[in-house]
Amino acid sequence: MNLLLISPLDDLDSWLGPAQAVVPKYEPLGLLYIAAYVRQQGHAVSVIDCRAENLSYDALKDRIRAVVPDVVGISTLTCSGEFVYHLGRWLKAELPGVTVVLGNIHASVFAREYLLNGCCDVVVHGEGEKPCAEILRCRQEGKPFDCIPSISFLKGGKVVCTGGPAVFEDLSALPLPARDLIDSGNYYLTPASNQTYIPPRGTVVKTISTSRGCLFNCAFCSNYRSIRYNSPKAVVDEMEMLERECHASYICFTDPLFVANKDRVRVICAEIRRRGLKVRWNCEGHVNCLSAELLRDMDAANCHEIALGIESGVQRLLDVVRKGTRLDDVRSAIGLIRANSRIKISGLFILGLPGETRADTLDTIGFAKSLDLDMAQFSVLSPFPGSQIFRELSDAGQLDTGVSPDGTLRPEVWRRYSSYPAFSSQEPIWVTPGRTSAELKQLQKRAYREFYLRPSQLLKHLPRLVHANPLSMLKTAWNFFL
Repeated sequence: MNLLLISPLDDLDSWLGPAQAVVPKYEPLGLLYIAAYVRQQGHAVSVIDCRAENLSYDALKDRIRAVVPDVVGISTLTCSGEFVYHLGRWLKAELPGVTVVLGNIHASVFAREYLLNGCCDVVVHGEGEKPCAEILRCRQEGKPFDCIPSISFLKGGKVVCTGGPAVFEDLSALPLPARDLIDSGNYYLTPASNQTYIPPRGTVVKTISTSRGCLFNCAFCSNYRSIRYNSPKAVVDEMEMLERECHASYICFTDPLFVANKDRVRVICAEIRRRGLKVRWNCEGHVNCLSAELLRDMDAANCHEIALGIESGVQRLLDVVRKGTRLDDVRSAIGLIRANSRIKISGLFILGLPGETRADTLDTIGFAKSLDLDMAQFSVLSPFPGSQIFRELSDAGQLDTGVSPDGTLRPEVWRRYSSYPAFSSQEPIWVTPGRTSAELKQLQKRAYREFYLRPSQLLKHLPRLVHANPLSMLKTAWNFFL
Protein backbone atom coordinates (compact mmCIF):
# COMPACT_ATOMS: atom_id res chain seq x y z
CA MET A 1 0.00 0.00 0.00
CA ASN A 2 1.09 3.56 -0.71
CA LEU A 3 0.44 5.84 2.27
CA LEU A 4 0.65 9.63 2.06
CA LEU A 5 0.78 11.51 5.38
CA ILE A 6 -0.05 15.23 5.40
CA SER A 7 0.61 17.93 7.94
CA PRO A 8 -1.94 20.38 6.51
CA LEU A 9 -2.02 24.10 6.01
CA ASP A 10 -3.17 25.91 9.11
CA ASP A 11 -4.78 29.30 9.53
CA LEU A 12 -2.00 31.14 11.35
CA ASP A 13 -3.01 34.45 9.78
CA SER A 14 -6.36 34.22 11.56
CA TRP A 15 -4.88 32.71 14.68
CA LEU A 16 -1.76 34.78 15.19
CA GLY A 17 -1.55 37.51 12.58
CA PRO A 18 1.97 39.01 12.55
CA ALA A 19 2.82 37.14 15.78
CA GLN A 20 3.31 33.95 13.76
CA ALA A 21 6.89 35.18 13.28
CA VAL A 22 7.67 33.81 16.76
CA VAL A 23 6.40 30.28 15.99
CA PRO A 24 9.25 27.84 15.23
CA LYS A 25 8.97 25.24 12.49
CA TYR A 26 9.21 21.84 14.14
CA GLU A 27 9.35 18.42 12.51
CA PRO A 28 5.93 16.67 12.44
CA LEU A 29 7.08 13.94 14.82
CA GLY A 30 3.65 12.34 15.17
CA LEU A 31 3.42 11.68 11.43
CA LEU A 32 7.07 10.60 11.24
CA TYR A 33 6.51 7.98 13.95
CA ILE A 34 3.50 6.63 12.04
CA ALA A 35 5.54 6.64 8.83
CA ALA A 36 8.38 4.68 10.43
CA TYR A 37 6.02 2.16 12.02
CA VAL A 38 3.98 1.35 8.91
CA ARG A 39 7.12 1.29 6.77
CA GLN A 40 8.29 -1.59 8.97
CA GLN A 41 5.14 -3.42 7.85
CA GLY A 42 6.28 -3.16 4.23
CA HIS A 43 4.24 -0.17 3.05
CA ALA A 44 5.50 2.74 0.96
CA VAL A 45 5.19 6.09 2.77
CA SER A 46 5.65 9.75 1.86
CA VAL A 47 5.12 12.90 3.92
CA ILE A 48 4.03 16.41 2.98
CA ASP A 49 4.40 19.20 5.53
CA CYS A 50 2.49 22.12 4.06
CA ARG A 51 3.59 24.86 6.45
CA ALA A 52 7.25 23.88 6.46
CA GLU A 53 7.28 23.66 2.66
CA ASN A 54 5.23 26.87 2.22
CA LEU A 55 2.82 25.02 -0.06
CA SER A 56 -0.26 26.68 -1.49
CA TYR A 57 -3.53 24.75 -1.65
CA ASP A 58 -3.17 24.24 -5.40
CA ALA A 59 0.44 23.08 -5.02
CA LEU A 60 -0.67 20.59 -2.37
CA LYS A 61 -3.29 19.18 -4.72
CA ASP A 62 -0.66 18.71 -7.42
CA ARG A 63 1.65 16.93 -4.96
CA ILE A 64 -1.14 14.59 -3.87
CA ARG A 65 -1.98 13.68 -7.47
CA ALA A 66 1.70 13.01 -8.19
CA VAL A 67 2.02 10.57 -5.27
CA VAL A 68 -0.97 8.46 -6.37
CA PRO A 69 -1.71 7.25 -2.82
CA ASP A 70 -3.93 4.39 -1.75
CA VAL A 71 -4.44 5.94 1.70
CA VAL A 72 -4.08 9.58 2.79
CA GLY A 73 -3.65 10.31 6.50
CA ILE A 74 -4.09 13.90 7.68
CA SER A 75 -3.10 15.25 11.10
CA THR A 76 -5.94 17.48 12.27
CA LEU A 77 -5.61 20.13 14.96
CA THR A 78 -8.07 22.92 15.59
CA CYS A 79 -5.86 25.44 13.78
CA SER A 80 -6.12 23.32 10.62
CA GLY A 81 -9.61 21.95 11.22
CA GLU A 82 -11.35 24.10 8.60
CA PHE A 83 -8.68 23.44 5.99
CA VAL A 84 -8.92 19.68 6.57
CA TYR A 85 -12.69 19.89 6.13
CA HIS A 86 -12.26 21.31 2.62
CA LEU A 87 -9.25 19.15 1.74
CA GLY A 88 -11.03 15.97 2.77
CA ARG A 89 -14.10 16.80 0.70
CA TRP A 90 -11.86 17.56 -2.29
CA LEU A 91 -10.02 14.27 -1.87
CA LYS A 92 -13.25 12.26 -1.73
CA ALA A 93 -14.60 14.02 -4.83
CA GLU A 94 -11.36 14.11 -6.86
CA LEU A 95 -9.83 10.76 -5.82
CA PRO A 96 -12.78 8.57 -4.76
CA GLY A 97 -10.66 5.42 -4.67
CA VAL A 98 -8.40 6.82 -1.97
CA THR A 99 -9.10 6.00 1.68
CA VAL A 100 -8.94 9.25 3.66
CA VAL A 101 -7.98 8.93 7.33
CA LEU A 102 -8.01 11.80 9.85
CA GLY A 103 -6.20 11.75 13.17
CA ASN A 104 -5.28 13.89 16.19
CA ILE A 105 -7.42 15.50 18.88
CA HIS A 106 -9.60 17.80 16.79
CA ALA A 107 -10.54 15.07 14.32
CA SER A 108 -11.33 12.71 17.18
CA VAL A 109 -13.66 15.21 18.88
CA PHE A 110 -15.47 16.01 15.62
CA ALA A 111 -15.28 12.53 14.09
CA ARG A 112 -19.03 12.32 13.52
CA GLU A 113 -19.17 15.67 11.75
CA TYR A 114 -16.17 14.95 9.51
CA LEU A 115 -17.55 11.55 8.52
CA LEU A 116 -21.13 12.66 7.86
CA ASN A 117 -19.94 15.63 5.81
CA GLY A 118 -17.97 13.44 3.43
CA CYS A 119 -14.52 14.59 4.57
CA CYS A 120 -13.01 11.18 5.26
CA ASP A 121 -13.53 7.45 5.50
CA VAL A 122 -11.97 6.84 8.91
CA VAL A 123 -11.08 8.84 12.01
CA VAL A 124 -8.38 7.46 14.32
CA HIS A 125 -8.80 8.01 18.05
CA GLY A 126 -5.59 8.31 20.06
CA GLU A 127 -2.08 7.40 18.97
CA GLY A 128 -1.99 6.49 15.33
CA GLU A 129 0.74 3.91 14.75
CA LYS A 130 -1.20 0.68 15.27
CA PRO A 131 -4.59 1.86 13.91
CA CYS A 132 -2.94 3.17 10.73
CA ALA A 133 -1.08 -0.10 10.22
CA GLU A 134 -4.35 -2.00 10.63
CA ILE A 135 -6.20 0.30 8.22
CA LEU A 136 -3.53 -0.36 5.59
CA ARG A 137 -3.68 -4.10 6.20
CA CYS A 138 -7.47 -4.21 5.90
CA ARG A 139 -7.41 -2.04 2.80
CA GLN A 140 -4.75 -4.30 1.23
CA GLU A 141 -6.67 -7.47 2.06
CA GLY A 142 -10.05 -6.04 1.11
CA LYS A 143 -11.43 -6.52 4.62
CA PRO A 144 -13.88 -4.22 6.46
CA PHE A 145 -12.67 -1.91 9.22
CA ASP A 146 -14.95 -3.36 11.93
CA CYS A 147 -12.15 -5.32 13.58
CA ILE A 148 -9.86 -2.31 14.06
CA PRO A 149 -10.02 -0.81 17.57
CA SER A 150 -9.98 2.94 18.31
CA ILE A 151 -11.47 4.23 15.07
CA SER A 152 -14.73 5.69 13.77
CA PHE A 153 -16.08 5.05 10.27
CA LEU A 154 -19.33 5.02 8.32
CA LYS A 155 -21.30 1.80 7.91
CA GLY A 156 -24.66 1.89 6.22
CA GLY A 157 -24.71 5.67 6.52
CA LYS A 158 -24.21 5.55 10.29
CA VAL A 159 -21.14 6.38 12.34
CA VAL A 160 -19.57 3.36 14.04
CA CYS A 161 -16.98 3.85 16.82
CA THR A 162 -14.88 0.83 17.78
CA GLY A 163 -13.52 2.11 21.08
CA GLY A 164 -11.61 4.72 23.01
CA PRO A 165 -8.24 6.21 22.19
CA ALA A 166 -5.38 3.94 21.16
CA VAL A 167 -2.34 4.03 23.45
CA PHE A 168 1.05 2.70 22.39
CA GLU A 169 2.28 1.19 25.64
CA ASP A 170 5.88 0.18 24.87
CA LEU A 171 7.56 3.23 23.37
CA SER A 172 10.84 1.33 23.08
CA ALA A 173 9.17 -0.82 20.40
CA LEU A 174 8.73 2.22 18.15
CA PRO A 175 11.30 2.80 15.42
CA LEU A 176 12.93 6.23 15.24
CA PRO A 177 10.85 8.85 13.41
CA ALA A 178 11.28 8.66 9.62
CA ARG A 179 13.14 11.97 9.36
CA ASP A 180 14.51 10.91 5.96
CA LEU A 181 11.06 11.61 4.49
CA ILE A 182 11.29 15.36 5.10
CA ASP A 183 13.75 18.10 4.19
CA SER A 184 15.55 18.98 7.42
CA GLY A 185 16.33 22.43 6.04
CA ASN A 186 12.67 23.37 6.44
CA TYR A 187 12.82 23.21 10.25
CA TYR A 188 14.52 25.84 12.36
CA LEU A 189 14.34 28.42 15.11
CA THR A 190 14.63 32.10 14.27
CA PRO A 191 16.07 34.81 16.55
CA ALA A 192 12.50 36.07 16.95
CA SER A 193 11.16 32.69 18.10
CA ASN A 194 9.52 32.16 21.48
CA GLN A 195 12.61 30.38 22.83
CA THR A 196 15.35 31.73 25.06
CA TYR A 197 17.92 30.06 22.81
CA ILE A 198 19.21 32.48 20.16
CA PRO A 199 20.37 30.37 17.22
CA PRO A 200 23.40 31.50 15.20
CA ARG A 201 23.01 31.20 11.44
CA GLY A 202 23.22 27.63 10.24
CA THR A 203 22.19 26.12 13.58
CA VAL A 204 20.56 22.71 13.17
CA VAL A 205 17.64 22.31 15.58
CA LYS A 206 15.88 18.96 16.07
CA THR A 207 12.96 17.70 18.12
CA ILE A 208 12.68 14.53 20.21
CA SER A 209 9.72 12.90 21.93
CA THR A 210 10.77 10.73 24.88
CA SER A 211 7.44 10.17 26.63
CA ARG A 212 3.71 10.39 26.04
CA GLY A 213 0.97 11.51 28.40
CA CYS A 214 1.04 13.62 31.55
CA LEU A 215 0.76 13.07 35.30
CA PHE A 216 -1.50 16.06 35.85
CA ASN A 217 -5.13 16.76 35.01
CA CYS A 218 -5.35 20.46 34.14
CA ALA A 219 -8.83 21.40 32.95
CA PHE A 220 -7.57 23.42 29.97
CA CYS A 221 -5.38 20.64 28.53
CA SER A 222 -6.22 17.78 26.18
CA ASN A 223 -3.16 15.58 26.80
CA TYR A 224 -3.72 11.91 27.58
CA ARG A 225 -3.29 11.09 31.27
CA SER A 226 -1.64 7.71 30.66
CA ILE A 227 2.08 8.48 30.86
CA ARG A 228 4.65 6.19 29.23
CA TYR A 229 8.41 6.60 28.86
CA ASN A 230 11.08 5.60 26.41
CA SER A 231 14.21 4.16 28.02
CA PRO A 232 17.05 6.54 28.96
CA LYS A 233 19.41 4.64 26.66
CA ALA A 234 17.07 5.02 23.68
CA VAL A 235 16.70 8.74 24.41
CA VAL A 236 20.44 9.38 24.48
CA ASP A 237 21.02 7.10 21.48
CA GLU A 238 18.70 9.36 19.49
CA MET A 239 20.36 12.51 20.82
CA GLU A 240 23.78 11.15 19.88
CA MET A 241 22.58 10.26 16.39
CA LEU A 242 21.13 13.75 15.88
CA GLU A 243 24.33 15.42 17.09
CA ARG A 244 26.80 13.29 15.15
CA GLU A 245 24.89 12.44 11.97
CA CYS A 246 22.59 15.46 11.61
CA HIS A 247 24.97 17.98 13.23
CA ALA A 248 22.26 19.18 15.61
CA SER A 249 23.45 21.71 18.16
CA TYR A 250 20.05 22.20 19.84
CA ILE A 251 17.24 19.78 20.66
CA CYS A 252 13.70 20.60 21.77
CA PHE A 253 12.05 17.87 23.84
CA THR A 254 8.38 17.87 22.90
CA ASP A 255 7.19 15.81 25.89
CA PRO A 256 4.19 17.32 27.70
CA LEU A 257 6.15 16.85 30.95
CA PHE A 258 9.76 15.78 30.42
CA VAL A 259 10.66 15.98 34.13
CA ALA A 260 7.75 13.86 35.36
CA ASN A 261 10.11 11.08 36.48
CA LYS A 262 13.10 12.74 38.14
CA ASP A 263 15.14 9.53 38.49
CA ARG A 264 14.76 8.78 34.78
CA VAL A 265 15.84 12.29 33.77
CA ARG A 266 18.89 12.04 36.04
CA VAL A 267 19.88 8.78 34.32
CA ILE A 268 19.46 10.48 30.93
CA CYS A 269 21.66 13.36 32.09
CA ALA A 270 24.33 11.03 33.40
CA GLU A 271 24.40 9.18 30.08
CA ILE A 272 24.67 12.47 28.13
CA ARG A 273 27.73 13.37 30.23
CA ARG A 274 29.24 9.89 29.94
CA ARG A 275 29.08 10.05 26.14
CA GLY A 276 30.41 13.60 26.02
CA LEU A 277 27.51 15.02 24.00
CA LYS A 278 27.66 18.76 23.43
CA VAL A 279 24.15 19.36 22.09
CA ARG A 280 22.06 21.75 24.17
CA TRP A 281 18.37 21.19 24.82
CA ASN A 282 15.16 22.47 26.36
CA CYS A 283 12.09 20.90 27.89
CA GLU A 284 8.79 21.59 29.65
CA GLY A 285 8.53 21.16 33.40
CA HIS A 286 6.22 21.51 36.36
CA VAL A 287 7.04 23.32 39.58
CA ASN A 288 6.14 20.20 41.60
CA CYS A 289 8.61 17.97 39.73
CA LEU A 290 11.93 19.68 40.43
CA SER A 291 14.74 19.10 42.90
CA ALA A 292 18.17 20.59 43.48
CA GLU A 293 19.89 17.35 42.43
CA LEU A 294 17.83 17.09 39.25
CA LEU A 295 18.55 20.68 38.24
CA ARG A 296 22.28 20.32 38.84
CA ASP A 297 22.31 17.20 36.68
CA MET A 298 20.28 18.88 33.92
CA ASP A 299 22.61 21.87 33.92
CA ALA A 300 25.68 19.64 33.68
CA ALA A 301 24.04 17.78 30.77
CA ASN A 302 23.60 20.99 28.72
CA CYS A 303 19.96 21.83 29.49
CA HIS A 304 19.52 25.40 28.26
CA GLU A 305 15.89 26.17 29.12
CA ILE A 306 12.92 24.85 31.05
CA ALA A 307 9.40 26.13 30.39
CA LEU A 308 7.08 26.17 33.40
CA GLY A 309 3.31 26.22 33.08
CA ILE A 310 2.54 28.84 35.75
CA GLU A 311 -0.82 29.89 34.29
CA SER A 312 -2.03 32.46 36.85
CA GLY A 313 -0.99 34.69 39.70
CA VAL A 314 -4.30 34.08 41.51
CA GLN A 315 -4.55 30.96 43.67
CA ARG A 316 -8.34 30.74 43.33
CA LEU A 317 -8.00 30.43 39.55
CA LEU A 318 -5.26 27.80 39.76
CA ASP A 319 -7.61 25.74 41.91
CA VAL A 320 -10.47 26.21 39.42
CA VAL A 321 -8.42 24.69 36.58
CA ARG A 322 -6.96 21.97 38.84
CA LYS A 323 -3.36 23.04 38.30
CA GLY A 324 -2.25 21.38 41.52
CA THR A 325 0.22 24.12 42.47
CA ARG A 326 0.45 26.97 44.97
CA LEU A 327 1.85 30.40 44.20
CA ASP A 328 4.55 29.78 46.80
CA ASP A 329 5.48 26.59 44.90
CA VAL A 330 6.12 28.70 41.80
CA ARG A 331 8.41 31.11 43.62
CA SER A 332 10.24 28.25 45.33
CA ALA A 333 10.75 26.36 42.05
CA ILE A 334 12.20 29.39 40.29
CA GLY A 335 14.49 30.05 43.24
CA LEU A 336 15.58 26.40 43.14
CA ILE A 337 16.46 26.66 39.44
CA ARG A 338 18.45 29.86 39.96
CA ALA A 339 20.32 28.48 42.98
CA ASN A 340 21.32 25.19 41.36
CA SER A 341 21.78 25.83 37.65
CA ARG A 342 22.31 28.25 34.79
CA ILE A 343 19.12 27.04 33.10
CA LYS A 344 16.97 29.74 31.50
CA ILE A 345 13.36 29.92 32.66
CA SER A 346 10.31 30.59 30.52
CA GLY A 347 6.95 31.15 32.22
CA LEU A 348 3.66 30.26 30.52
CA PHE A 349 0.54 32.17 31.59
CA ILE A 350 -3.15 32.05 30.65
CA LEU A 351 -5.38 35.12 30.84
CA GLY A 352 -9.17 34.94 30.97
CA LEU A 353 -9.57 31.75 33.02
CA PRO A 354 -13.11 30.87 34.16
CA GLY A 355 -14.21 33.32 36.85
CA GLU A 356 -11.27 35.68 36.27
CA THR A 357 -11.90 39.38 36.82
CA ARG A 358 -9.97 42.32 35.37
CA ALA A 359 -8.24 42.71 38.74
CA ASP A 360 -7.24 39.03 38.59
CA THR A 361 -5.74 39.50 35.13
CA LEU A 362 -3.72 42.47 36.37
CA ASP A 363 -2.58 40.39 39.36
CA THR A 364 -1.34 37.68 36.98
CA ILE A 365 0.62 40.25 34.95
CA GLY A 366 2.09 41.64 38.17
CA PHE A 367 2.96 38.15 39.40
CA ALA A 368 4.79 37.39 36.15
CA LYS A 369 6.81 40.58 36.49
CA SER A 370 7.73 39.74 40.08
CA LEU A 371 9.28 36.41 39.08
CA ASP A 372 12.87 35.96 37.94
CA LEU A 373 11.96 34.78 34.43
CA ASP A 374 13.93 35.04 31.20
CA MET A 375 10.82 34.92 29.01
CA ALA A 376 7.07 34.86 29.44
CA GLN A 377 4.21 33.91 27.16
CA PHE A 378 0.70 35.23 27.81
CA SER A 379 -2.10 33.36 26.07
CA VAL A 380 -5.83 33.94 26.35
CA LEU A 381 -7.83 30.91 27.42
CA SER A 382 -9.18 28.98 24.46
CA PRO A 383 -11.34 25.97 25.44
CA PHE A 384 -9.68 23.63 22.98
CA PRO A 385 -11.59 20.52 21.85
CA GLY A 386 -10.66 17.55 24.00
CA SER A 387 -10.18 19.54 27.20
CA GLN A 388 -12.43 19.39 30.26
CA ILE A 389 -13.27 23.09 29.89
CA PHE A 390 -14.39 22.46 26.30
CA ARG A 391 -16.68 19.65 27.41
CA GLU A 392 -18.18 21.62 30.28
CA LEU A 393 -18.83 24.79 28.28
CA SER A 394 -20.18 22.99 25.23
CA ASP A 395 -22.45 20.79 27.39
CA ALA A 396 -23.77 23.95 29.05
CA GLY A 397 -24.44 25.57 25.67
CA GLN A 398 -21.96 28.38 26.38
CA LEU A 399 -19.53 27.60 23.57
CA ASP A 400 -19.86 27.75 19.80
CA THR A 401 -18.34 24.46 18.68
CA GLY A 402 -19.16 25.01 15.01
CA VAL A 403 -21.90 22.38 15.16
CA SER A 404 -25.41 23.82 14.84
CA PRO A 405 -28.39 22.27 16.68
CA ASP A 406 -29.59 20.76 13.39
CA GLY A 407 -26.21 19.09 12.90
CA THR A 408 -24.94 21.54 10.28
CA LEU A 409 -21.19 21.99 10.50
CA ARG A 410 -19.69 25.50 10.28
CA PRO A 411 -15.93 24.83 10.24
CA GLU A 412 -15.09 28.54 9.91
CA VAL A 413 -15.97 28.89 13.60
CA TRP A 414 -12.77 26.97 14.49
CA ARG A 415 -10.70 29.98 13.35
CA ARG A 416 -11.72 31.67 16.60
CA TYR A 417 -10.13 28.99 18.80
CA SER A 418 -6.97 31.04 19.20
CA SER A 419 -4.94 31.72 22.32
CA TYR A 420 -3.49 34.91 20.80
CA PRO A 421 -6.47 36.96 19.58
CA ALA A 422 -4.73 40.27 20.32
CA PHE A 423 -2.49 39.70 17.30
CA SER A 424 -5.24 39.11 14.75
CA SER A 425 -8.67 40.39 13.78
CA GLN A 426 -10.35 37.37 15.40
CA GLU A 427 -12.40 37.55 18.57
CA PRO A 428 -11.89 34.92 21.31
CA ILE A 429 -14.26 31.99 20.99
CA TRP A 430 -15.24 32.35 24.67
CA VAL A 431 -14.95 35.07 27.28
CA THR A 432 -15.71 34.52 30.94
CA PRO A 433 -19.04 36.18 31.85
CA GLY A 434 -18.66 39.84 32.76
CA ARG A 435 -15.62 40.33 30.52
CA THR A 436 -15.36 41.49 26.91
CA SER A 437 -13.24 40.38 23.98
CA ALA A 438 -11.84 43.88 23.53
CA GLU A 439 -10.73 44.03 27.15
CA LEU A 440 -8.95 40.67 27.03
CA LYS A 441 -7.19 41.52 23.78
CA GLN A 442 -6.03 44.83 25.23
CA LEU A 443 -4.76 43.13 28.39
CA GLN A 444 -2.87 40.49 26.40
CA LYS A 445 -0.93 43.24 24.64
CA ARG A 446 -0.46 45.04 27.94
CA ALA A 447 1.00 41.91 29.51
CA TYR A 448 3.70 41.70 26.84
CA ARG A 449 4.48 45.41 27.07
CA GLU A 450 4.77 45.45 30.84
CA PHE A 451 6.85 42.28 31.00
CA TYR A 452 9.32 42.94 28.17
CA LEU A 453 9.63 46.72 28.05
CA ARG A 454 11.68 46.80 31.24
CA PRO A 455 15.41 47.50 31.26
CA SER A 456 16.27 44.05 32.64
CA GLN A 457 14.33 42.29 29.87
CA LEU A 458 15.52 44.58 27.10
CA LEU A 459 19.13 43.83 28.04
CA LYS A 460 18.47 40.08 28.06
CA HIS A 461 17.07 40.14 24.54
CA LEU A 462 19.41 42.62 22.85
CA PRO A 463 21.65 39.73 21.65
CA ARG A 464 18.83 38.65 19.34
CA LEU A 465 19.60 41.66 17.16
CA VAL A 466 23.09 40.32 16.52
CA HIS A 467 21.68 37.21 14.85
CA ALA A 468 18.65 38.75 13.18
CA ASN A 469 17.57 41.32 10.66
CA PRO A 470 17.06 44.35 12.92
CA LEU A 471 14.17 45.67 10.84
CA SER A 472 12.43 42.30 11.05
CA MET A 473 12.93 42.19 14.82
CA LEU A 474 11.59 45.73 15.23
CA LYS A 475 8.54 44.83 13.15
CA THR A 476 7.89 41.79 15.32
CA ALA A 477 8.30 43.89 18.49
CA TRP A 478 5.94 46.55 17.11
CA ASN A 479 3.25 43.95 16.43
CA PHE A 480 3.63 42.47 19.91
CA PHE A 481 3.58 45.61 21.98
CA LEU A 482 1.35 48.07 20.11
